[in-house]
Amino acid sequence: MILLLTGPTRSHKTTTLFRWANKRNDCGGILTPDHLGLRVLYNVKEKKNIPFEKSENNAASDILIGRFVFDADSFNVAAHWLDEHVSDPDLQYIILDEIGLLELSGRGWDDWLKNSISKINDKTLILVVRRSLLDEMIERYHLQEVSVVEKDYFLTEGTEPLLDETDDDDHA
Repeated sequence: MILLLTGPTRSHKTTTLFRWANKRNDCGGILTPDHLGLRVLYNVKEKKNIPFEKSENNAASDILIGRFVFDADSFNVAAHWLDEHVSDPDLQYIILDEIGLLELSGRGWDDWLKNSISKINDKTLILVVRRSLLDEMIERYHLQEVSVVEKDYFLTEGTEPLLDETDDDDHA
């Protein structure tokens, strides 16, 4: 099963998934929360992160999209985490935050998605995607059966939606 989590920019999609996944022991994947003003890659299973977004372009391998600069090596490390999580029989959910313009231009998570979507099998893949890019993303990755959900899908009963926190979900 593939869930496409979508919603407006800065609508707490990452924070909602972070809270949802941290209450479970059957989740893996990657989230991209903000830490000190820059995005990090957060390993959902191991509950650790590595630097991801950079404040300036200072390496030939850096990936640029719009005003954002990303460390290409971080993508490689995180892709390895994702492969491990897909293979882990104890994990039911694999999160990938987020699929955006970078992937639609053939960079970022693009190779991982093209090679791994078919390997998900009985797991649920949760992809965070901007609403405006849904159709392009579905077409690019030849997704046949998906469910498009908003963050309320991940709120447990009695949980209040996030209204007063700043969460810059959309980085590309």
